[in-house]
Amino acid sequence: MARAKKWFGTAIVLFILVGLPAVSFVYLRNGANYRRSAIEAMGDYGKMPSISRLVSIRGEVPKQWQGAMTVVGWLDPTKEEGTRLYGHMLDSLYQQFQDSPNLYFTTIVLAQDPDAAVEDFTTTYNLPASDMLSFLQADERDFAATAEAFQLPLGSYDSPGIQPIVALVDSSLTIVQHYDLARRDEAIGLVQLISLIIPLPAKQDIILDRGREL
Repeated sequence: MARAKKWFGTAIVLFILVGLPAVSFVYLRNGANYRRSAIEAMGDYGKMPSISRLVSIRGEVPKQWQGAMTVVGWLDPTKEEGTRLYGHMLDSLYQQFQDSPNLYFTTIVLAQDPDAAVEDFTTTYNLPASDMLSFLQADERDFAATAEAFQLPLGSYDSPGIQPIVALVDSSLTIVQHYDLARRDEAIGLVQLISLIIPLPAKQDIILDRGREL
């Protein structure tokens, strides 16, 4: 019995001295590799074009884009499926990051009655008045021109808003990636990349849809 206790005690000491550091090393190495891979996946689609000429419908764009991260989306309520998917994802993203600093969500809107369209959209998808959220009015020309300037990956016959594609702009005002929020893997990629750079609030889980964990 004494010998067994001695070996058991020795095993515990070895685990503390050797096992735990090894596990920690692997964990930290994997975390560093994941962060490196995520950052390396970021591209360079040019500098963020100016959208200051667009009139604000709700919320104000940041006075200083530099030093922040911005997710830019396009909303055309006549594209019902794209609008539904974008609304659910914007709601989910806002709920997760609403307490995070230096992160903004800006939506460019094409609608006959922009004020009514934004009111209906924000009510339907539980989006409150917030400094983090802004909606900008665009006519057909500006709606298409901004999508082109942000280099959205659209098909030859597609228009912005058909798919809930967003552009991610980093703190240097570089467009670093596009995400189709209709694709689960890309939506997860956007959340994870933002989380690496702008941490989630304490004890917050990453979710894709409200009420659903990844």
